[in-house]
Amino acid sequence: MAKDAVKKGYTENKRIAHQARMACEKWRTYFKTNIDNYHFMHGFVLGRQWTEEDESQMLKTYSKNAMVANHLSAMSNGMSGEQQQNTPQLEVVPLSDCTEQEAEIRELLTKDIMFSTKAKSVCQIYATQAQVGGYSAYYLDTEYSHPKSFDLDPVYRNFKDPTRSYFDMSAEHPNKIDSIESGYISRMTRSKFRAVYGKELENKIMKTMSPTASKEEIALAIQPNHGEDVFNWADADGITINDYYKVKIKKYKIYKLSSGDVVTEDELHDLIESSKFQQNIYDAEVVDYDNSVIDDETSEPFAEEDLPEDLKDSEPDNRVTIFQNGEPVRIEDSKWEEERIVMRYKIAGDFILEQEEFPSSFSPVIFVDQNSYYDKNGKQITKSFFNDCVDTQKYINYLRTQSAYILKITRYDQYMGSKKNVQSLDSQRAWGDPTNTKGLLTYDESPNGNKPEPLIRPELSQSLFTQYELAVEDLYRTTGLYPTRMGADGNETSGVAVRERTKQGNYATQPFRTNINLAIEAGGQVLNEMIPRVYDSERVVALMKPDTGMENVTINRQADEYGMQVENDIRKGTYKVSLKPGPSYEGQKQEALYSLQDVLQADPTSFNLIADLYAENLPLMNTIEIKNRLKTRVPKEIIEAGKTGRMPYENGQDAPDPAQQEMMIQQQQMQMQQQLKEKELQLKEMEIELKKQEIAMEAQFRIQELETERMQAAGELKEQELRYMAESERTASNEQIASTDNLIKLLTHKMTTESKQNGYTKE
Repeated sequence: MAKDAVKKGYTENKRIAHQARMACEKWRTYFKTNIDNYHFMHGFVLGRQWTEEDESQMLKTYSKNAMVANHLSAMSNGMSGEQQQNTPQLEVVPLSDCTEQEAEIRELLTKDIMFSTKAKSVCQIYATQAQVGGYSAYYLDTEYSHPKSFDLDPVYRNFKDPTRSYFDMSAEHPNKIDSIESGYISRMTRSKFRAVYGKELENKIMKTMSPTASKEEIALAIQPNHGEDVFNWADADGITINDYYKVKIKKYKIYKLSSGDVVTEDELHDLIESSKFQQNIYDAEVVDYDNSVIDDETSEPFAEEDLPEDLKDSEPDNRVTIFQNGEPVRIEDSKWEEERIVMRYKIAGDFILEQEEFPSSFSPVIFVDQNSYYDKNGKQITKSFFNDCVDTQKYINYLRTQSAYILKITRYDQYMGSKKNVQSLDSQRAWGDPTNTKGLLTYDESPNGNKPEPLIRPELSQSLFTQYELAVEDLYRTTGLYPTRMGADGNETSGVAVRERTKQGNYATQPFRTNINLAIEAGGQVLNEMIPRVYDSERVVALMKPDTGMENVTINRQADEYGMQVENDIRKGTYKVSLKPGPSYEGQKQEALYSLQDVLQADPTSFNLIADLYAENLPLMNTIEIKNRLKTRVPKEIIEAGKTGRMPYENGQDAPDPAQQEMMIQQQQMQMQQQLKEKELQLKEMEIELKKQEIAMEAQFRIQELETERMQAAGELKEQELRYMAESERTASNEQIASTDNLIKLLTHKMTTESKQNGYTKE
């Protein structure tokens, strides 16, 4: 039995390992064009811009040295530095079930993790990778606070090569955090693998592994025209480690109660159990599960299949009235929701080295887009920021190469003359030595009187310079990164003009910055779900508070021995992490600093009024000490006026003492209470007047109704009279007609009888 269990476990591990390799291979096939372009653009922008074959052919065929004048690398560095100063504004919005203090701590903790030095470094790396290569990726992980700690902290990690990450092709989120399958691969030497996981396991992993086990799976994973790009999962030198994230979806039902609360089925079950004890106390039939709301005739019947298991197949008389916080409630609606459970596997070959549940419902591997588009087949095509600059940069290199070649083939002879002019050995030595600095350069006379004549050195063609300037201008127009934006002097004469030019230049890079900000926000969404699961116990964290600086805060602290009351509980509550519109935090500080400088330029004596604000907006990592020192230069009443918008005391009067302030506050409170009573009295009078008007209107309306009923009754009576008269006339008419008919019949009969008596026949 034990052997069967081991065999079954290995079979399951092998199946998961195959799924992971298939997911990776399918993505690599789907994204092959973008992967190739990523490596090409990095090699071109940051590396050598000539291939070895082109360099060799250029030198061999044309005797030209391949020259490089790389403008793109400097532009990339400028954009990376700008992005480093463009940290977006993030806000952590509390949605429900949290106190103001807990929301503040949650926001400080989230920002502390997202804007830590390590996280900023990761952001800088993936932003540069995406800018140059067209896309990038990073991921969130957990690590112990220090080697001797059992407390975990969320951390940001970057990839040396983001093309080793993979995602779900059907992911809809721009950053693909909704991927069902995702992960990343890395290489480990066999010697290191043996040291970490043991020699026995290393020997079980084949020296040569195909991406999948069977030809059929290979056919599914690898397209025929991409067969030469099959990734080698293991060879004699190393083993590929696959960190694989698989989402398992679990369905559950939620219920909406009449109190407005939404509960899960387990929570509803707990309510039902607790309500059974109150059923004998309260004798109120509020909930009828065959008709969810008794008093509301418009409500739809609550379907039997929507009920929790506790209430199915039970008689209505035996069903329990649900109580919440001592008040009866009813079920108003229900629906199915999905719970995403992310499992993480570390795989080598067909073996699972590690597995655990990741503390988030989103994939922690986050795709970073530069500015992609989708072709007609729905395939995503990523594009480097410098993708349209490749041909122009190559043209610049050609011009540089041609200029260097012209200089190379230019002769260094300065004079032209007859051989007889340099016939003697002394003349040959003097004229043949370019380092000769004699004041007199002698020559030999020739019989015909010729002497050496100076040569005019050839100059580079002006068209080469013109073409070079045009090519460089094309780079500026294509990228929007003009020299003045990169720090060069322009024709602007004021700081405002320089800032306006910089703003205009920012428009060209705005799509790139927007996509980077979206990637940061996606990481914040993952982190938001990780925090309550990682920080799940009482611990002390160091948080940077805006006013007091770094401060140790105890989170999830039990206030009683039973753990019923918890202070600074960041495990509860619902929060949302989102980007704030407008410039970044650093950008706002820079704008504020510019404004303060303009104020000081207009009035230098006002520094003592804004010294603390000036220090707060300085571009320094920690200005708390500077700010506190400069605060001493600002009068207290000025600081108070900055908070309230008015001076605490005016017209040169002394500030009131505490007793006077207390008396003034009491008087103000009494005045406010008196005003409140007067307003309540006014409201009551208005209410009485409204009721009078309502009664009068109701009486008027009733009189109108009675008048309408009277007129309706009179009309009905008149109608009855007319009907009676018509019926009487019809009856009299009928009687007259009948009498006439009888008279005619009598006369006719009499005439017939007389005729027969007189002997008349019909003829």
